[in-house]
Amino acid sequence: MEATWGLAAGPVSERVADPVGDLADPPWSWEAGAEAGPVPGGPAGSGPYDDLWRPGGLGDPALVQAVLSSAMPEAQRSRALYLLGLALAGPMRAAAVVVAEPAALPEALRACAAGLLAPPTRAGGPAPQAVLWPTVGVLLLPAAGAARRPAPVPCGVAVGLGPAVAPERLPESWAAARRAARFAGLGPTWPRLADAAELGAEALLADIPRDAALAHPDVAALARLEAEPDGAQMLVTLETVCRTRSLREAAKLLCLHHSSVAHRVARAERALGTSLSDPAQRQRACTALLLWRLNAPDNWRN
Repeated sequence: MEATWGLAAGPVSERVADPVGDLADPPWSWEAGAEAGPVPGGPAGSGPYDDLWRPGGLGDPALVQAVLSSAMPEAQRSRALYLLGLALAGPMRAAAVVVAEPAALPEALRACAAGLLAPPTRAGGPAPQAVLWPTVGVLLLPAAGAARRPAPVPCGVAVGLGPAVAPERLPESWAAARRAARFAGLGPTWPRLADAAELGAEALLADIPRDAALAHPDVAALARLEAEPDGAQMLVTLETVCRTRSLREAAKLLCLHHSSVAHRVARAERALGTSLSDPAQRQRACTALLLWRLNAPDNWRN
């Protein structure tokens, strides 16, 4: 049975900027030393996140930021890799762990490290893991020995896996992992762990500017449909129909009679002005739904 942790899905209590963008201008100063504490400008000392920035047992976020920042000079990234015990490591993968509520992040990181069967580094230490933002953390996983079938990811947690790269190229893996995490658990047919390699070209949809995506007529039509009293169930039905081979198969997954599914499909077709019986139009509806879910105001993965 899939673990649930009892975390409530929903909007985060406070919106913050995307840490991928923030890493473009790394605040870490080597003169300050590895024990300088939280990165300046971070949540530590700013209220309710004081105990989340560097919780006990997790890695130094400044060192991990140095490894993940594409703007970090090569010499400083090499030193950070050395201090983390990764200087001689083989290929690594970055895993982005995103939670709905900040208080859940430290435990989510530990549980995901165990669920992914993260092997120790070649230096003998545990796989580095750190809180980078109130709702975003990272695991640095040696590619060799990672579980092929990781344990189920709990509710309220989204995990994105970046590709295996040499340690000095971890910024590339991190960017792909953050993008993949936006798709994890995005709808009823999406697993809560998304591998960037398996997403393929679909991952590029996450790069479309939010305003442009929401302004598209198809996406706007789905937003209006979801705003109706039973809109959430309508979109679940639409997604299930788009990603299955028949109405009866969709009805089985939804635990509904196929006539009920057909009625909902007809409503969705009227809203979108398409026919889901046509493969091209069904793909159009699926793309619009994905863009809506990626950019919806209540998508805490953003």
